[in-house]
Amino acid sequence: MDRKEFLTSFGVGAAAAVCTYCLGGCQPTDSGITGPTNVNFTLDLTASANSTLNSVGGYVYHNGVIVANTTKGFVALSSTCTHQGATVYYDSGTDSFFCPAHGSRYDTSGAVLNGPATNPLTKYKTSLNGNLLKVTS
Repeated sequence: MDRKEFLTSFGVGAAAAVCTYCLGGCQPTDSGITGPTNVNFTLDLTASANSTLNSVGGYVYHNGVIVANTTKGFVALSSTCTHQGATVYYDSGTDSFFCPAHGSRYDTSGAVLNGPATNPLTKYKTSLNGNLLKVTS
């Protein structure tokens, strides 16, 4: 084998290895991420930090939970995508939760609408008493 053949063979092999690594970067399986447990906190809706919750479409993050004022009322879900751990946000235009890292989308119950995530977000209970929104496991 001459030098040109060797370099051509080596280049094709190296390119194949790199492509395999890159294309395998976004796996369709979840990484085993689950939401926080023993969740128990109250948000004062009169506090400036929570003021976005006073309008449909607003959301806040608190202790690993995203709390959103959706078209169906207040919803609290784990804020961490089950696919690879990126932070999800509430998309009021589609009334769903979206992961910007790989495009997973979840409905307001936490169920997967489209992947690559396959496991739902953990959902938490919400109850409103005056201006106080309680979120619990």
